[in-house]
Amino acid sequence: MNILFVEMEQHNLQFMKKLAEDGHSVYTNQSLSKNYLKSLGINTVGDDLPHEVWNPTMSWGHLIDMDTYEAVGNGLPKWMEEKFENTLEKYKIDLVICTWPPFNEIMHMKDWGVEFISASPEAIKLEQEKMFGNSFAKHCDMKTPKILQRGDNHRTDFNIDSLPDSFVIKPSNKWTSATVVPDKKLLSSFPLETFLFSSSDHSAKYSYYVEELIKGQETNISYIMSNGKWSFTFSESCDESKAKQIFNVNPVVWYANTTIEELNPEVDKMVRDNVVEYLNQAAKLGGTYEGSITQMLGEDGELYFLENNCRPYVNNTFPIPYTGNEYLDAFRNNPQKIGDWFDGRKFPKVVIQNKNIGNQDQECEYPFHLHDKYKIAEPTPIEIIDDKYIATKGGVVIVFEDEINMDFINEVEKESDLRAYWGD
Repeated sequence: MNILFVEMEQHNLQFMKKLAEDGHSVYTNQSLSKNYLKSLGINTVGDDLPHEVWNPTMSWGHLIDMDTYEAVGNGLPKWMEEKFENTLEKYKIDLVICTWPPFNEIMHMKDWGVEFISASPEAIKLEQEKMFGNSFAKHCDMKTPKILQRGDNHRTDFNIDSLPDSFVIKPSNKWTSATVVPDKKLLSSFPLETFLFSSSDHSAKYSYYVEELIKGQETNISYIMSNGKWSFTFSESCDESKAKQIFNVNPVVWYANTTIEELNPEVDKMVRDNVVEYLNQAAKLGGTYEGSITQMLGEDGELYFLENNCRPYVNNTFPIPYTGNEYLDAFRNNPQKIGDWFDGRKFPKVVIQNKNIGNQDQECEYPFHLHDKYKIAEPTPIEIIDDKYIATKGGVVIVFEDEINMDFINEVEKESDLRAYWGD
């Protein structure tokens, strides 16, 4: 088949690689790692269907006039419809796998004449519309942080004085980032209303709500959803607080100075048990996709629902347990087969980064050959520049099977400027 992945930030590297190994022609709308992807048998469609739509330096930048452009879905320019149709025709696409939430509406707006795998329009609202997601979790008897304030315009309605020292502000119905405010004294230096909700349109006005900031252990439970059936895959604790603190409002590189750890058995059971009813109800919304639910284990010992991402996490390099064809069939028809492979297994992750991660001079050479030596799944984001493998964002997240391979880490540190981050 000719298979097109419509994704963001390299959601599906190992999946694409496996499908290519099985003889499929695999394409992605990613273009920032074109040479690297090509080396793994993956083709990029480049300007035909851009992912970095709002990047004015790219060749399609002239197509967007912020004052006049017509939008679809969560703000994508309407000309993406035509580009998508032309891409399907040009590459004779048989199957589309969509993991880019804003593109979901375009996927479902008509019969494109191809098979596609994606969340349903109803299911994608669990991620794209945070207020809907919050209400859905409450309907499933999950605890949620207390809502402290709501408004229709985050630029004019936002009342800082009435809020506690720390809080979280979220868009009600737009797919864009929430903002954690650890101390509102910071707002004397940063005009928050201009930083909220990352957007190419800096005059945009979003409805919003403010939640209490729950302190504790952040947990993630990932799952596969397939046409009314679901299965757990893996769980973990991910502490991104230092990345968010260092880069003020939202992290430039989400995994900078981040630790990712295994949950202890008691917490793991709590995390899984607490989302069963939620996933049972979400299954009724339809669609086939990978997702992850973030919960905070509060200092009071209670679990609080934070969000559900109906897509793989960014920079996903989990090893694929089967051939590409077998995994695709399980993904479509038998998610439990994938869940069974994960059951009882450990997949520790380690962030390997240089000191400039998150800065403009962050690029550094990466000893890629060690992955073949130690049989460790290839990472992202990497690019091949002048025959050298370059960590383009100053670091990578390495996924190990069963246990961390310290020989691999030691060799990486010996051969490069990269260092494992252990939370120090």
